[in-house]
Parts: sequence; structure tokens; C-alpha cells
Amino acid sequence: MNLKVKNSKIDRRALLLGAGFALCGGASYVAKPRQTCSRISEDAFQALLPPKVDGWTARISSDLILPSADALSDKLYENLKTYTYEGPGLPTIMFLIAYSSVQQNDVQVHRPEVCYPMAGYPILKNQPVEAYIGNRGIPARYLTADRGALRELILYWTRVGHSYPLNWTQQRIEMARAGLSGTLPDGALVRFSLISDSDTGALEMLSQFASQMNNALSQKASDVFYGAKSGPNSRLG
Repeated sequence: MNLKVKNSKIDRRALLLGAGFALCGGASYVAKPRQTCSRISEDAFQALLPPKVDGWTARISSDLILPSADALSDKLYENLKTYTYEGPGLPTIMFLIAYSSVQQNDVQVHRPEVCYPMAGYPILKNQPVEAYIGNRGIPARYLTADRGALRELILYWTRVGHSYPLNWTQQRIEMARAGLSGTLPDGALVRFSLISDSDTGALEMLSQFASQMNNALSQKASDVFYGAKSGPNSRLG
């Protein structure tokens, strides 16, 4: 028996098998979507939000409508902050921002049209609008919620990566598109609202407040609100 020839065949076979496994492993690595943004600590996230917006001053508030505290909503976001902004002679603005460094199918943006009715406040009106922030329009939604004798007027947008999906279908499409490109995008929900007995001028007021807040944001905060500065939706102004 020619052991040299036999060993040579075994070596070639091992080499081919090893190359095949390496190729499969490399393909698996390439196919696995990669996270594009890092988590933000609780303290660092709070420091991003302005304590003053023009004539308004912030106070931490627990009065805003939130998703129910069940197993799903507990993992919706890594960061969640709710503030009430008040000022002399100015309408009280309720503000919520929720952020996650990764938006996946099991880390869903919880839209107000879902959580408000669940909290007992029916949505009377829900329409897409352009929220004019800085020098451009942000695709957003404007809602009216029934608060008994009063109404809560709500302006909000969701962001997945550099896109602003207006509904859950668009959101799923954006997450799928990002997955095909090999990335796991971050995501945010930014919500402004006020309570009034009339919706006259409410959209304009909420947009104005959002624009004033934009002027008070650092670049890092702007990245959270609108998308990373390397993308098309960098600092608005």
C-alpha cells in the first residue's frame, strides 16, 4: 500500500472540506444582519433631552398615555422618557420619546392609535401630515383622541433607520428592506400632544413646539430624533 499517496488524498479531501466549511461560515456571517447603532445608557439618553424649549420648561411626568405594562411592552424600547413642558401663557405640551438601538419584529414601535384605545381613549381622527421641522417636512400622523369633555391632539412620527413609516405595513417593509441590506436599523417614536376643547390651531402649535425643540437639540439628540448624521435625515435646520 502506498501510504504517501493515500495520505495525500486524505489531505486534499480535508482541505476541500475545510474550505467548504469556511465558505459556509463566511456566507452565514455575511447573511446575518449587523446592528448599526449602539445602545444608549439611561443617564446619557436623559441628558439628550432639553430641559428648556424656548419659553417652556420641562418636568418629568407620568401622566402620559403609555402601552400597558405587559411582557410585550416591557421590551418595546430600550429608552423611554415622558415630559410635560409648561410656560407662562403657553399651552402645556406633553412629550414622549421612545428609542431602541435595534428595531426588529419583536421590538415594535407602539403607535398611539393602538395604545390610546387600549387605555380607554378612542381615536376620533387619524390622518397623515407633514410636520415642518427646521427646513423640511417629516412624514407624521395627526390624531384626535377622545378624553371625555376634552380632546387630546397628537402629532407623532416613527423612524426606522432613515425612513418614517406612516403605518405598520410600511414599518414592516422598511425593516425587511434593512434586513436584506444586512443591517439592523435603530428606531424611535417621537410624540407631542396637548389637551384642548378644540383642535383649532393645535397642529400648528405642536409643529411649532417641535421646531423649537429641534433648535435646542445636540447633534447626538438629533440623530436619535431623525436618524444618524451620516444618513439623509441628519440635523434639521
